[in-house]
Amino acid sequence: MIRGAQRLGIALLAFVANPVHAQEPASGTQERKPPVFAREVEQVTVDVVVVDKQGNPVPGLRKEDFSVTDEGQAQTIVSFDVIQRRGLERGPSGAGSGSRPRLVTNASGPGERGRLFVLVFDNLHLSPLNAQRAKAAVAAFLDKGVRDGDRVSLISTGGGAWWTTRMPEGRSDLLAILKNLDGRRFPESATDRLTDYEAVRISVYQDTMVANRVMNRWQRYGSTTRQGMQDTRQRQQGSGVPGAIDLYVESRASEAYLKLKSRMRVTLAALERALLPLAQSRDRKAVILVSEGFVYDVSQEGFKQVTEAARRANASLYFVDTRGLEAGLAGYSAQFGTPLEERDLMAAVADVSQEGEGSAALALDTGGFSVRNTNDFAAGVVRIGRESSSYYLIGFNPGDIPHDGRFRKIAVRVQAKGLTVRARRGYYAPAEGAKAPPAKRGTGDSDLQRALDAPGFLDGIPLRMTAYVLEETSLGKARVMAAADADVAELAFQEVQGKSLAVLDTLLVVAHRDSGEFQRSDQQVSLQRRPGAPPRGPSWYSMVREFDLSPGGYQARLVVRDPASQRIGSLAFEFDVPPLGELRVSTPILTDTVQQPAGQAAPSPVLLARRTFAARGTLYCRFDVFGMAREKDRGMPRVRSGHLLRRIDGTVISRSQPTWIEPTSLGAVARMLQIPLERAGPGDYELVLSVEDTLSGRSQEVVEPFRLD
Repeated sequence: MIRGAQRLGIALLAFVANPVHAQEPASGTQERKPPVFAREVEQVTVDVVVVDKQGNPVPGLRKEDFSVTDEGQAQTIVSFDVIQRRGLERGPSGAGSGSRPRLVTNASGPGERGRLFVLVFDNLHLSPLNAQRAKAAVAAFLDKGVRDGDRVSLISTGGGAWWTTRMPEGRSDLLAILKNLDGRRFPESATDRLTDYEAVRISVYQDTMVANRVMNRWQRYGSTTRQGMQDTRQRQQGSGVPGAIDLYVESRASEAYLKLKSRMRVTLAALERALLPLAQSRDRKAVILVSEGFVYDVSQEGFKQVTEAARRANASLYFVDTRGLEAGLAGYSAQFGTPLEERDLMAAVADVSQEGEGSAALALDTGGFSVRNTNDFAAGVVRIGRESSSYYLIGFNPGDIPHDGRFRKIAVRVQAKGLTVRARRGYYAPAEGAKAPPAKRGTGDSDLQRALDAPGFLDGIPLRMTAYVLEETSLGKARVMAAADADVAELAFQEVQGKSLAVLDTLLVVAHRDSGEFQRSDQQVSLQRRPGAPPRGPSWYSMVREFDLSPGGYQARLVVRDPASQRIGSLAFEFDVPPLGELRVSTPILTDTVQQPAGQAAPSPVLLARRTFAARGTLYCRFDVFGMAREKDRGMPRVRSGHLLRRIDGTVISRSQPTWIEPTSLGAVARMLQIPLERAGPGDYELVLSVEDTLSGRSQEVVEPFRLD
């Protein structure tokens, strides 16, 4: 079926990378097109959470209980859904890590909506001390805020982490990544430092009142700074340049503001990058920003872009302020000089409270809330998870609105008293004739990037994938084969000179869990369909990619696209490369297909992604054993192995007692099993392999699930 393959000429951002190359370019790649409304047709959809005075979600409300206004004008609710996650009475997901599946697919499940959570660890706005609090908050959410089946992404704004997994089996991976994160913001300790809020007020707004307070504080606390200000005043007077703000204060404010803008730009770009892929999911979506927060700076375009991305995704953003109940006035302490007067102290308290207003505004605008002025972060994050379990989905048609690109305010109210309604505060109208800015050079393919970033799987093209960890290479790494199948039956084949042709873009990124290092393989595959009628069922194209990987945890993310129809499929598979110096068994190759390589006497198993085989056929299994002890005289290992075949309920179908595996002349140990399945009917099974190294006394048991159809 495959006639050839060539390199895909795209420049795609890495799955995980450093902050400069992973965050800022990602923002530039996004096509910030205005929402395409057909006049009087486009529907605005809003997730609405209603809670009582104790913060508990309120179920049982009807469409008639709600009212919606758009720019103050009453709207007709044209769609109304009640979303109630089932099974929540079981409580939080178990603390165990769960078992990873040996095969993943992107097949759509039942129609019930799931939940997607994106945890944004804002290490660019976290001090080392508050980073520990941030870790505690994230760990509490993973322990008490999620349920089985939730998909959770953990990303860091400073790079090094962009990991998506499903609960509960992925919890241990997320905790391992969290352990390696730290805070990268180191507050200045000089007496002439400024807060971010002061830097914005002075640099952007030329606020003389704030500037005078800063100057007075510096004069009170720092003689060196006072001398510096006197020097600048003399230069100011000598040059005849008038100015309401002291030049030294203005210079220091400009310096602080440039640093602030750089941090905010990267953090806002990371938030936008995390939000954009969520638009393709119908699940309940929540983005949780764990940070010390940042000021609200109207000159930063990123605020609008994040709000617009949340609107398109119908996602809520929540802000967990890790500063907690800290007074935040360390810079005003008496250890630096005489205490401030009460009037100045109250002004300082008001200024410090503005430090996180930008983060809080994003949460409010997108229908979330902020967890602030508390040290009980666990209660706040659990509340976020609880609200995502019960909510209402309300849609209205805004009608013939001006296409001016302006932010339009919406308000959702409920008739019952004593209830609080949380929903995003508005959306951006389309802009007439607006064009997306050209993509920056080297920023790559935005559609594939969003598919890589998405916490959920895209099912535009059916996929399945697994991985095989095999022998050790000469570089001290393991050879890993990632095997995947794509159903190409529905690709947009085109007739060209009597041939039915199609193209498939494939991208596979394998990322190390702890280090963030990655490898990638991208190819464009040319397909030709055999003559005759198109297949009625699935038509699977198999692909295998080889990687050399060091021991550790990994995630392989696969994205496949049909360029003709722009349909995209994606999924992720987690696996481990075990320590190579210890006794280990290679990932067993289960297959129902073998081939006879030229020059070999024994058949070789065909490596497959699927795990479903024909009942009453033959199952082949090949595995290798590594890390065995060896005899002192001959240098040969002594290994024996047995197996049993059982149903998933434990019923044993067949059993083989352990027998010796004859090593090769080089001491390699491998076994090929041929297991008849005539006694096994359709259903789910497990093949249990037992391996014993008799010289060292070590043993291993490997359980491989599969299905007979």
